[in-house]
Amino acid sequence: MITSLKSRSIKESDFPKEADDLTKVTFLLHYAVLAPSSWNTQPWLFKLKDNVIQLFLDVERRQGCRDPQGRESIISCGAALYNLRLALRHFGFSEETTIAPISADGNLVAEITWESSGVPGRDNKLFKAIPNRHSYRRPFTEDVVAPEFIELFQNAAKVYNCEFIPITLNSTQMALAGMISEADKDLGSDLATRKEYASWVRSSGRSGDGVPGYAMGNMNTIASLLAPLTHRVFNYTDEFARGDQALTCATTLLGVITSPGDTPHDWVQSGQAVERVLLSATANGMQASFLNQPIPVPELRKRLQSLLGLTDWPQLIVRIGYPTDEPKITPRRKLEEMLITDKD
Repeated sequence: MITSLKSRSIKESDFPKEADDLTKVTFLLHYAVLAPSSWNTQPWLFKLKDNVIQLFLDVERRQGCRDPQGRESIISCGAALYNLRLALRHFGFSEETTIAPISADGNLVAEITWESSGVPGRDNKLFKAIPNRHSYRRPFTEDVVAPEFIELFQNAAKVYNCEFIPITLNSTQMALAGMISEADKDLGSDLATRKEYASWVRSSGRSGDGVPGYAMGNMNTIASLLAPLTHRVFNYTDEFARGDQALTCATTLLGVITSPGDTPHDWVQSGQAVERVLLSATANGMQASFLNQPIPVPELRKRLQSLLGLTDWPQLIVRIGYPTDEPKITPRRKLEEMLITDKD
């Protein structure tokens, strides 16, 4: 069955060429769910009916303390939406996407109307990067990201009416590192937020979601196995703050994704923009991870706007560079867990 395949090991050759179109489109959801999400919460649901795919926010997977508005969760859904659209076009489907006006009464993020065109897409390099994109939480090499790649990332974000603002001045990078450390301490000072973080830490990748200890930077085997317990018992705020500050200072390219507004529509577009940026990086031998901690802290978000001279809204902070080793892969849930059926 299509839904019994594992998304993390999906291959282009698995595509069911002889199946009906609905089965083919269901297969393509495996690419959608490879999108990044905060603490690997995977906050998306899909419903397929006739030639329409509905993408919903799974509110039960929202981080209520850190993300009470669902901003980061909706951005994650936007990233999944981009992967799905890219996969549809790659396998010869045309699509029209409508972003829904998300409200308290409904959690519909977008509707994708598709039909078989038989014409493969042109962004093949980006599509092939989907399974190879992973959040890289360790230090990068000292290799500098070339200006042509920075321009590539800027153009990628503009497709979705967003901006990729590169951090190029050392003084700005140091100031941002201080903000990230301060945000770690601010968020970590709240016991409920710390417990929420801990609830998404896993000892291994068997649960299908969350961040396994082995993927959290430089943890050894014993520490990774004990991570769910230790993160509930101990306050790692200062350690996180020091580590994130060091990562920020050592990264050769930092970028801030901004949008003209701060509405759910802007969040979806930011998700599509950042995934196009990340896949562009992966396709050119780079990896990335997020340092978004100042964004959910209102005062720090304002300071970040001031630091960068922005009138637009900062939505994400990314670090991009060349990895020193293979990324530690986070798991994905089974596809059937993310499908809404008429029985639900």
